[in-house]
Amino acid sequence: MIHLLTGENTFETERRLAEIVAGFEGDVERVDGEALQLEQLPDLLSGATLFSSKRLVVIKNVGRNRSLWTTLGEWCEKGVGNDLVLVEPRPDKRTKTYKWLEKNAEVTVFKELQPFEAVRWVQANFQGLSLERDVAEFLVDYVGVDQWRLDGELSKLILTGKSVTRELIQEIVEPTPQATSFELLDAAFRGQALEMERLFRTVSREEDPYMFFGLLAGQVYALALMKTGKGKSAQDIAKATGVHPYVLTKVGGLAAMTSETSLRQLVDRLAELDANMKSRSVDPWTQIQVFLLSLK
Repeated sequence: MIHLLTGENTFETERRLAEIVAGFEGDVERVDGEALQLEQLPDLLSGATLFSSKRLVVIKNVGRNRSLWTTLGEWCEKGVGNDLVLVEPRPDKRTKTYKWLEKNAEVTVFKELQPFEAVRWVQANFQGLSLERDVAEFLVDYVGVDQWRLDGELSKLILTGKSVTRELIQEIVEPTPQATSFELLDAAFRGQALEMERLFRTVSREEDPYMFFGLLAGQVYALALMKTGKGKSAQDIAKATGVHPYVLTKVGGLAAMTSETSLRQLVDRLAELDANMKSRSVDPWTQIQVFLLSLK
């Protein structure tokens, strides 16, 4: 049996690999495909060894070794004497090897989760305990859709032994910079000075100011799209602009409470901040803080 595990979602890839290994009765050999030499292929693919009648060979990232990837395909066409798992996140689909695998191997593609899929995954993986959907949505909003991070933060929440609420998430979970940029903008719009101060203190300690400015600009851009969308849905605007519908949906509430005059002023202030950060010697975090305080 030959498996090809592919796609950017390394969490699900590793989970599926663990399932294959756990279900295999025999020796398992793991190989780094980038370091694999051409002369090693016959021994790896020929089948049983002196010590075991069954062998599972796991080769990761062999697609980065182009000549070996081609030769591997030729071996597969002739017939492989043992079970083989190829873990290749981004295989070249134009190659003969990939086309052969697509037709003859069990190919599984693991894509990164969409936000709504991540929410379902969080609820399903909360160790049998109940987690309200709005709280799961808040966690995904706060952490992002990366399952490695979500899994780690879920473990932290479970270990508290407390009922999981938005407040508990904010207390012990580390937010993503993108989530923080929205939370800061939201707190500034709503005049929540203490919350804005808390968020700003955290992000200014851990993030690069110029990168964070880009995230803020992205939030303002999404806000402007929703405000000027003339009643169009987030999905329609997303199709026309390429901005993720989840981001647009998030800023929908801010768009509803922002007048067109206020939006123009916001964009003007953002442009001024951009110019000043590039030309003035004043600490960039101080400039960002002044910008946020001006939004009250």
